[in-house]
Amino acid sequence: MKKIILIIMLLFITGCNKEIKKEVTYKEKITIKIGEEVPSLEDYITSDYDESCTIEWTNIDLEDNKIYTAGIYEGKLKIVDRDVTVNLEVIDDVAPTIENVKDITITVGDKIDLLKGITVTDNSRDEMDISISEESIYDINKVGTYNIEVIAKDNSNNISKKVFKLIVKEKVIPQEQVKDIPNVPDIDLSGTTTKGYQINRIDGIYYVNGILIANKTYALPSTYNPGGLRSEFMTAFNKMKEAAKNDGVTITIISGYRSYSYQKALYDGYVKTYGKAMTDTFSARPGNSEHQSGLAADLNRIDDNFGNTKEGKWLDLNASKYGFILRYPKGKQSITGYKYEPWHFRYIGDEAANLYQNGEWTTLEEYLGIDSKYQS
Repeated sequence: MKKIILIIMLLFITGCNKEIKKEVTYKEKITIKIGEEVPSLEDYITSDYDESCTIEWTNIDLEDNKIYTAGIYEGKLKIVDRDVTVNLEVIDDVAPTIENVKDITITVGDKIDLLKGITVTDNSRDEMDISISEESIYDINKVGTYNIEVIAKDNSNNISKKVFKLIVKEKVIPQEQVKDIPNVPDIDLSGTTTKGYQINRIDGIYYVNGILIANKTYALPSTYNPGGLRSEFMTAFNKMKEAAKNDGVTITIISGYRSYSYQKALYDGYVKTYGKAMTDTFSARPGNSEHQSGLAADLNRIDDNFGNTKEGKWLDLNASKYGFILRYPKGKQSITGYKYEPWHFRYIGDEAANLYQNGEWTTLEEYLGIDSKYQS
């Protein structure tokens, strides 16, 4: 009995003398958002020690106990008999703010800084990367309304976008200067076409089979001005636009009537940039533009791939039903004098149905038996 009591006492004494290991529980990574205060470690560390824990951050720039640069920051946690590492992850999931974005209106050929006046702010102190989207297609030398997309990106790849309109208007030459613009030689080209149609010249304007003609051969007078797109064009266009809408397609006019003086400014601007030979493949000389007739317009957007879009395909299939023709079809440059323009449509009325057969366009020149070539 005495032996049993002795063993129990020894076990009790041994257990009392054994040191109990103290524990420290902590979170190895703390996550906050950029601009938030660095949190107190009391919320993340539990210790059996009476002593307080301290942490030393490395490579960290605190401003009012806040961090404004995203990243992972390392801290050394010192607890009496050990050192451990705590990581502070600062995340940025807020996109920059783009301000002062406004529509811009210029006249043809004006130089413009599209980003001027636009400001960008961010919750970080990063320098912002601001640019114009590559998808923003515009031409300061061509009348039209273009959608310009501004993109701002911070160092965490948060992206903001805003869109404004660039409106390019006609550069008006004072009327007293119009008379000084040289016109094409005043040669009467009346006669008969190779298809047997009469070419009539009325008040300086050529008509073939009752259709007004404006191409490289047959020019309009510098004084011809219908005051905008003609009523017959607009009546037919509105019917076509409504039909397209019912099919889920949006059709818009981006460039309609152009005066003689405007066309001169436009053409001259292109010549300075591309040279005369190249310009003559895509831009009419003053007096030779269908836009001056008030019976032609560019639709939706100036893009060689427009014919492959939903809108371009709808127009190709349906425009002739409303009196419109694709004026410059693909592969017909040697006939029309101009490269393929899937956006340029001309109103000719009921005759249009005869120019679109089995999915193929016949040019106005082919249909009437006329040519389209500059005299010089």
